[in-house]
Amino acid sequence: MSSDLSQSAAWADFDHNASDDFASSFARIRAQLVNRQNVRLTDYVGELTPKYWRIYLDIAIGYAAIAASLIVTGLGQAAGLPPLVLIAGGAMLVGFWFFYLVSFLHEGTHWNLARNNRVNDRISNLLLAWMIGVEIATYRRRHFEHHRSLGTVHDTEISYFLPLNVKALLRSLLGIRAVEALGSYLRGAKEGRAERAARNTAKISRALVAGIAVHVGIVGGLWFMGWSAAALAWIFGVVAVMPVLNTVRQVLEHRHMDARIEIDYSKVDQGACTRMFGAGPFASTFGAAGANRHLLHHWEPQVSYTRLPDLERFLDDTAMRVVMDRRRTSYFTALRTLFGA
Repeated sequence: MSSDLSQSAAWADFDHNASDDFASSFARIRAQLVNRQNVRLTDYVGELTPKYWRIYLDIAIGYAAIAASLIVTGLGQAAGLPPLVLIAGGAMLVGFWFFYLVSFLHEGTHWNLARNNRVNDRISNLLLAWMIGVEIATYRRRHFEHHRSLGTVHDTEISYFLPLNVKALLRSLLGIRAVEALGSYLRGAKEGRAERAARNTAKISRALVAGIAVHVGIVGGLWFMGWSAAALAWIFGVVAVMPVLNTVRQVLEHRHMDARIEIDYSKVDQGACTRMFGAGPFASTFGAAGANRHLLHHWEPQVSYTRLPDLERFLDDTAMRVVMDRRRTSYFTALRTLFGA
């Protein structure tokens, strides 16, 4: 089988629609893809098992960075630095690394934290899900709907429906987007049969209460230590900074460059769009857990982020290279283009 897809119906569709990146329809062509060594993509993907050591090292880095952010803020307070500067700087540090760490919940959602699915879910809930007060199995159903409904009004991840502007950032900064996301998550749990909805609601309630309890414990512990600036940095970092970063990244990942500001894409389908952002230090932290290669994740959702560089090298040796090249950008370039548009 040739790696040239020019004769396939799917590739013909792409040639006539240069905006298509197959983010929601990759299954149509994946069985046809082979590289120049005649290795099939479907065979190669089966070899891409997660590098678990790398996953847990990256998670440990996140926890260490959050701890360091709190320690620096606390020591700054002891040294008599201005409280507002400490709280603002600490909140940005805590929020950034909190966002980095929460990104790894995505690996658990796709069963990539352990070989055994039950163990995977226990680890996900223990290490990561508490941070946003969710239960992994329920969160997974919502996230998989994002994959199924990308670019449509039925998508469950909706930050990219509206333009990225000052209003959107303020809504995130004030916690409005976090409340909306939680409300959507709670409503989603009530869908389906009454018995299952009741079980889901109970799981979500327990997870939410447990998450809030941990956050209250962290804030209370910092305050008890006399690190009030660090305690406030935690609150504002989690409630304000992290939602801003989440909103920005999702818009950069999925909003079309030619999306129209006057259109509400929660009512009109935008169409699927996903990007690649490079592998530099910033892209690998702001786009942690493979978000910097988001297009590849939507093509092969089961592949761990630790193997996306391998998948990228393989696909660079196929006809899909042109598709990836059309979607390659940087976070800063995408931000300049999409802010206010």
